[in-house]
Amino acid sequence: MALELDLLYELRQQVVSLSHTKLNKKAFIGFDGFVDNLKKAVKERQNYSTVYFKTIQEFTQRLSKAIGKSGQVEMVSERIKTGGNAPILANTLALLGIENYCVGSMGYPNLHPVFQTLHKDCHPISVLEPGKSDALEFEDGKLIFSELSVFDVYDWKFIRDTIGIEKIQQMVAGSNLLAFVDWANLQHASDIWDGLLHDAIKPSGRKDFYFLFDLCDPSKKTCTQIDEVLDLISSFSPYGKVTLGLNENETLKIWCALHGVDFANPMEKEKIPMVNVAGEMLYKSMNIDCLLVHPVDRTIVYRPYQTIELMGRYITQPKVLTGGGDNLNAGYCLGLLSELSIEYCMLLGMAASGAYIDSGKNPDMNDLLKYLDVWIYDLEQVKESKPVHEFMHRHE
Repeated sequence: MALELDLLYELRQQVVSLSHTKLNKKAFIGFDGFVDNLKKAVKERQNYSTVYFKTIQEFTQRLSKAIGKSGQVEMVSERIKTGGNAPILANTLALLGIENYCVGSMGYPNLHPVFQTLHKDCHPISVLEPGKSDALEFEDGKLIFSELSVFDVYDWKFIRDTIGIEKIQQMVAGSNLLAFVDWANLQHASDIWDGLLHDAIKPSGRKDFYFLFDLCDPSKKTCTQIDEVLDLISSFSPYGKVTLGLNENETLKIWCALHGVDFANPMEKEKIPMVNVAGEMLYKSMNIDCLLVHPVDRTIVYRPYQTIELMGRYITQPKVLTGGGDNLNAGYCLGLLSELSIEYCMLLGMAASGAYIDSGKNPDMNDLLKYLDVWIYDLEQVKESKPVHEFMHRHE
């Protein structure tokens, strides 16, 4: 905690400087797009008040009572918003001062209304109608129910033929960072990534890109598919610095897939290592610059000869959860493009995610500063409330 506090003091000064400087950097982001309907599940109604299910366990216990019978659960729509890893990441990056191209499924031939509010520095290039998701949110997590049939024909040839290879090559060559996300929900994502590598990245002649990959929940993918995509991600390394970002659940599921362990089987739970151990083993199996693992309360980075773990600020009453990882990626990418140290990149990621989850809206630079102030204040209060010897013992 002492380390995080010192770094946050320094990071705040960096963010102040960044807020007064327009970075001459661009990003290319793809390839999904969803219309998200954020919902809550009603537990009971009391007169004029509504009580919602607080946890996923509480909700699933209600569902289990309907086994062999039937049941109904009332849903309340909170709001409809921009969805998809690519548009959320791209919009937050634009708010943080990084102009970008976002290629994906945001409406065709015209943008769907929810994507018409994207920041002016986010340039959407949409080739397909969006997917649809109902995101059921709880205090301890979220359940997302998605309609994905629109992506059945969505492969590299479809994108290349719709946009034109020359325009794609121009966008890629003019970008400093390339982010490819939501592999799990796009049936032909590997084909898209491989096509872009051979038809746009290699012809650019550049070897100084920053790459960010985010797989999302790989539960429905086979062990072979997971193994192949990890090899595919590694094949981008000759052309720049590659980061793979995973949350805790994704890290453990990928580890299980690679080691023949059934993640869903309670009898095999004891075989699953701690997330930091699983992350280290996964990193050693790949040829990438950085593995970024982000459990809900911290971030762990694996790099050559270096592992760094930094604690975050845990938010007990989130305004929104869907999109938290995308905002973390945006903060991390801002750090990369600003050429900050990896520790600052990690903290920027957690600050962007925290500001989003805490407020329910994508953060700009002022929101980042406000959130950093709250985070610093919280750590200062903890430090002052503990004896020096206890503080040092807990965090040495």
